[in-house]
Amino acid sequence: MDQADALEASEVPPHVAAARARYHAGLPRTYRPWLHLAAPFACGAAVIAGCIACLEGPALSDMAVVPAMWIASIAVEWRFHRDLLHRRVPPLQLLYDKHTVSHHSLYVDGAMQIASARDFRSILFPWWALPALAAALGPPALLLGLVCGGDVGWLLMATGVLYVMVYEAMHLTYHLRPSHPLRRLPGVERLARHHALHHDPRRMQRENLGVTSTLWDRVRGTLAR
Repeated sequence: MDQADALEASEVPPHVAAARARYHAGLPRTYRPWLHLAAPFACGAAVIAGCIACLEGPALSDMAVVPAMWIASIAVEWRFHRDLLHRRVPPLQLLYDKHTVSHHSLYVDGAMQIASARDFRSILFPWWALPALAAALGPPALLLGLVCGGDVGWLLMATGVLYVMVYEAMHLTYHLRPSHPLRRLPGVERLARHHALHHDPRRMQRENLGVTSTLWDRVRGTLAR
């Protein structure tokens, strides 16, 4: 443990330590963190590989759907985070409870790192979330494929699934120890700090709602100053 790791570990507020103790006491004995991490990524990789295998040779104009879908996903992520994860909206109150009530009670600015792999459950989506998203993307991808050509539909599906995989990987990285090698990748530490500011209870409802990017916080004026 280097100095940055030790500093963060020593600054866990008492109420956060108590919340973490309750969380750990309630973890099922059957929970397998590495399976929880691997299964959605394996599913996502299979979906993307299948989409690529179905491509017939997209034109350059077809490829425009990739950046368009990526930017749209950034906007959807921001709105989902603000409107469903930080607001109690019937009948989806469980999302608010899992995120605002639970996740934000376990991690606050200055005490962001997980203690062990068993904490993956407090960071990652449920294992079924990515397969469910892939299924939800099926109809719009099919419709777009019928209108604009099959390759466009396959690219839309692959981009959407890849985005969620990147989201999961980046969010987990922000909660690793500060000295972790993944935190040293270009741009990651800046985004980790952006996310840590969101975990300040005074900011979490309205600032730094983007996780994979600061783009939509800049567009919507919710970037922490």
